[in-house]
Amino acid sequence: MKRLLFILTICFMASLANAQMNMGISPLFEGTERAKYGFSAVIIEGKSLKKYNLTLFKSVTTTKAQMFDELEKMVENDSKDAIDKECGYINGKLYYGFYQFKPVNEKYRYIFYRNSSLRDDEPDETTIVYMEGYPTLEELKKMFR
Repeated sequence: MKRLLFILTICFMASLANAQMNMGISPLFEGTERAKYGFSAVIIEGKSLKKYNLTLFKSVTTTKAQMFDELEKMVENDSKDAIDKECGYINGKLYYGFYQFKPVNEKYRYIFYRNSSLRDDEPDETTIVYMEGYPTLEELKKMFR
């Protein structure tokens, strides 16, 4: 019986960890996908995020222009489940987006997207950031401005 409870607990914990993202952008943060598309990535967990009231920060950036449209579609597909959002467009293309999602384990989940290639005065790159934690969307927006 103890073994069964242990196995059920492990399965439950694994499902919670998997539910952290459970979004279309999730594969972008896996090593094989990052290497495949030549993304540079930043993944931060733990104490260094405490001052931001976050528990997880993941970011991928690419300069490969052939990826920009695909990334935009992935983010816009995930954004359908957002409970709050703010977006900006340039010539009908998504330039930036802040998206807040329903909490999982009492932590809000956020996606930040920016396609700098749409402006002449910025580098040709697209960045997607996934965050989990307790700050409000307004607090996060202040951090990114």
